[in-house]
Amino acid sequence: MLFYLFLVFQIAALAAAIWYWDAYKNTTQRHFLWFLIYVVCNEIIGIAYQHIFDHYNDIVHNIFILISFPFYFLWFYKILQQRKWITQVLFVVFMMVFLYDLFDKSPIYNLYLNPMIVGAFCLLILTVSYFVELLNTDTITTFIRSQKFWIVTGLFSFYIGLLPLLIFHRYLNYSGNFYTIVITVLNAVLYGCIFKSFLCLRKTK
Repeated sequence: MLFYLFLVFQIAALAAAIWYWDAYKNTTQRHFLWFLIYVVCNEIIGIAYQHIFDHYNDIVHNIFILISFPFYFLWFYKILQQRKWITQVLFVVFMMVFLYDLFDKSPIYNLYLNPMIVGAFCLLILTVSYFVELLNTDTITTFIRSQKFWIVTGLFSFYIGLLPLLIFHRYLNYSGNFYTIVITVLNAVLYGCIFKSFLCLRKTK
């Protein structure tokens, strides 16, 4: 049950996205509402798939990899003010690795770890690029009230913690308590930060 606890954080983030829709529907974050709807639905489908077919839901995770990483790449392309070409290059690299796994392994019975590792590296590069830009602007003093800042912080925290699990996956027991606790905490941090990002949209008196 602990492994599915982060579904609560995903639903909370989605609820906040719906509640504050009017405040960000004309911003670069407007597509996060639809993305979070997909995230919650994907998680529920993945849980149901595993229980019905009694084996790991690799196909569900692989589809999520194909959708989530390009979504973040596109978002970073929109919010980064400089060196947007880096986002394009990283996207091409990610897609090449994904296509390699697609032709090399079955998407139903194999989890595509290679694109996950490459995608994690790419997103960490983009999050650092955002922080560097933020440090070079005059808005650094108001970063705590920035919706983009909290989303990027969540992504950075999530993937900096997930990357070692992916790289050393051969030495880890994915059915053990250690992995379950770590992945739950990482998801809680990611979607907790996304939830916090929507709270930044509250009107102050």
